[in-house]
Amino acid sequence: MNERMKNLLPNDRYIIQLHKPFCEDYVMALTHLYQPLIGMNSITLYFTLTNEIEFLEGPSTHHTLMNITGMDLDQIYQARLKLEAIGLLKTYVNEEDIRTYYYVLQPPFSAKEFFQDSMLSILLEHHIGEQLLDRMRKKVFPEVNVPASIIDKTKSFEDVFTTSIRPQKPVLLKTSEKKDSNEQISKMEHSVDFHWIEQALQNNEIRSEKVLTKDNRDFIINLTRIYKVDNVHLEKAILWSINENMELLREELHEACKDYYAKQYDSKAPKLLPKQEIQEKQENKKTPTTKQGKLMEHFESITHREILEDYSKTGHASEQEIKMLTNVMFQHGLSQSVMNVLVHYVLQKTDLKLTRNYIEKIATHWARKNVQTVQQAMELAKAESGLYQTWGTKRAPSKKKEVLPDWFKKQKEAEAKSDAGTSTKQQSRDISLEKQELEKALKNFGSKTFNH
Repeated sequence: MNERMKNLLPNDRYIIQLHKPFCEDYVMALTHLYQPLIGMNSITLYFTLTNEIEFLEGPSTHHTLMNITGMDLDQIYQARLKLEAIGLLKTYVNEEDIRTYYYVLQPPFSAKEFFQDSMLSILLEHHIGEQLLDRMRKKVFPEVNVPASIIDKTKSFEDVFTTSIRPQKPVLLKTSEKKDSNEQISKMEHSVDFHWIEQALQNNEIRSEKVLTKDNRDFIINLTRIYKVDNVHLEKAILWSINENMELLREELHEACKDYYAKQYDSKAPKLLPKQEIQEKQENKKTPTTKQGKLMEHFESITHREILEDYSKTGHASEQEIKMLTNVMFQHGLSQSVMNVLVHYVLQKTDLKLTRNYIEKIATHWARKNVQTVQQAMELAKAESGLYQTWGTKRAPSKKKEVLPDWFKKQKEAEAKSDAGTSTKQQSRDISLEKQELEKALKNFGSKTFNH
């Protein structure tokens, strides 16, 4: 009683807030699952606070709450403590001026979530008995009455959907990591190796049980399904997403997986693609026999990252160039295959140089022309090669006029008169040679095709 008098008085005010919406069966969960654990007074207080949100326009006093519930302040205080302990209420207080409590209601578990929580379900069994608990569990998880001889034909998410048409790139492992290559690849493609992740956390002196909770494990599994993150990069992403309190920041992990997907597949965001349709298209697709057909198929099956890697002697591409090309692709709404043609064309025409302004001009033109296929892109590139060539020509920067002294000018004029005859002939010959060389270069430049 002394503790209550120090912490709660009838004139103390309170304001109610709701953390997030309730589940559909919250009434059943509160009355049949929570009530045996925390008692009727706590549930009454919880329902009262829940309903007061609808019509409470400002702060109210605990004296009013006593009149509504029919409980004295000691009972309200004890009921509140039980709600806090069970996870249904968070309480904050502002001691300035008139003491005001902020009651933030936490939604109860749904019935399924309650039974999946081992601690709560065990405690409930101690309060209501094993038989009643089993009856309630069967109501929540009804058994399916089917013959024992039937076969489960349910398809999994991975059986039906994929988030990338292209297969995942293999991950190069160190010799020490290659315990069983086949098993390792299988794990990377189909599941999360939490044992591996736990070892990584322990090596970094991080408590794995705090990070790899059930909810976090489910979240990690879902991210790997969507973004196709292998265990090597997943380990790095998780370590990068843990804060100083050794907590997993889900938003940070999500961003890390998105970045991995963008770099791996050169795509902004994954979308659900039906696996069967993709497989049927690939099976029905005829193998091209012509050189142009093979080139078109090549552009449709790779990314601009791989094109740059092919052109590099080291096999590595500049991340800055990849980012620039990816931004241009998204900004102008070009497909990956069309962007591949554009990158290949520019590399061929500019002696393997990538200039953003030049690429931007062509991308803008293709976007206006609504170029959507590899064939359209290649045909337009050939048809407009002359126009694009003028776009790529750089103008010489204009030079500022120099201010020269008079004596220098007079000396130059005298020299010019004496050399006038020979210099005029020499300049004429130089201009003629320059024109010939330029015409030859342009001719060679325009004759380049999509050979690679």
